[in-house]
Amino acid sequence: MIFITAFFAAICSMGYAQYTGPGSKAQLYKVKDASDQALKLDRKDTMVKLQGYVVEQITEDNYWFQDSSGRIKIEIEKKHMPAEPFNDKTEITIVGEIDYDLLEGTEFEVKHITIGSTKTPSDSADTTTAN
Repeated sequence: MIFITAFFAAICSMGYAQYTGPGSKAQLYKVKDASDQALKLDRKDTMVKLQGYVVEQITEDNYWFQDSSGRIKIEIEKKHMPAEPFNDKTEITIVGEIDYDLLEGTEFEVKHITIGSTKTPSDSADTTTAN
């Protein structure tokens, strides 16, 4: 009986591997580029990364996010808020999906927030030619 219990406990605690090939990581965009390509990014459910600042709270879950190219409305559910507080002077990196709506405009649905910049050499590629 102990063997069976241990066997099932071992199986249930196994982790799952994750895909790490092309398309598995969010690509860094400027706000303007993400907004200009919103329809395409939304249709493909592309994960997008933005770096900049939350400059204003609009409602409980909605904020204005800004970088050097422009601003976009973002939605941050409480479960995605970081443990560390931040303000309009704190640079953050957000990862999520673009939600394009012809009537309501473009919105960014935040899935993850990192305090500070997370630029890597591969992030510096020109995003205006992204597929």
